[in-house]
Amino acid sequence: MESNDNFLENCLFFNTNALSRYLLKLAEKEFKHLKISPAHASLLLLVFDMPGISPKNLGLNLHLTPSTITRFIDSLEKRKLVKRRTKGKSALISATQKGLELKSPIAIAYKKLYMKYTKILGTKTANQLSFDILKASKELTNYNDNNE
Repeated sequence: MESNDNFLENCLFFNTNALSRYLLKLAEKEFKHLKISPAHASLLLLVFDMPGISPKNLGLNLHLTPSTITRFIDSLEKRKLVKRRTKGKSALISATQKGLELKSPIAIAYKKLYMKYTKILGTKTANQLSFDILKASKELTNYNDNNE
């Protein structure tokens, strides 16, 4: 680590958390009118694209624990946005008609969010940063999976 008056400037953990908090504020503004959190919207996007997806696959795709996925599904089911169908010991999650009505508004909210942060950061920087974070996340996941 370089010598620096502020060691936090070199801390990936600190800086990604600070960035995450800022992006979450931007995202919450874009999704507020839909009365849905950005995290719930992300789950719905997967359900729209893969009707009948299992909670396990939702967790893998969203990098969330099974208990968090269960809470999200319970919440969305209570609002009649998704339905849970059991098949043997498995649950399959699909959107309801009410949920499908949010497909376009969610896509628009994500597009507005993208436009907002790319206006601030610049498209090239925003896209490169997203790619670099994804790459780092995969490398850390692979390292963690192989060293547990």
